[in-house]
Amino acid sequence: MGWTQIVTWLLVILGWLLVNHQNNVREKRKEIRAILDKTQSFLDEIEIEAIKYHTSQESSDSAFQLKRNLNQKLRNKLDILKLRNLNVEKCYPHLKKLRQAVTLENFDTSSFKPQNFSDDLIKNIWLAKDKLSQELENSFATRYR
Repeated sequence: MGWTQIVTWLLVILGWLLVNHQNNVREKRKEIRAILDKTQSFLDEIEIEAIKYHTSQESSDSAFQLKRNLNQKLRNKLDILKLRNLNVEKCYPHLKKLRQAVTLENFDTSSFKPQNFSDDLIKNIWLAKDKLSQELENSFATRYR
C-alpha cells in the first residue's frame, strides 16, 4: 500500500469524523430548540393563567397551580436547559421578577380584587414574561450563532 492510499484513507476518515461531529452538533441544537419552544409555550400558558386569575371576579383555587408552575415547573425547565449547556443564568432574575409580578400583589385571597387589563399589575405580568422569554431567546442565539 502506497503513501497515496494512506493519505486517501486518512482524508476519508477525517471527513467522516467532521461530518459526524457536525451532525451531532446540529441534533443537539435541534433538541435544545425543541425544549426551548416548549418552555416558551409554558410561559405563554402561565401568562394566560395569571391574567385570568387576576381579572376574574373572585379568587380561585388556580392560585396554587399557578404558584406551582412558577416555582417548580418553570424552574425545572430552565434547569434542564442549563444541563444541556445553555447559559440561562441571566434568566433567573427575570424568572424572579415574573414570580413577583404574578404573586406579590393581589394574590392573597383575603385581599383579592379583580383587575382590569389596563392595570399596572397586568402590564407588569406581560412585561416580566416578555423579558424572560427574550432572555431565553438571547441565550439560545448566543450559544448557537
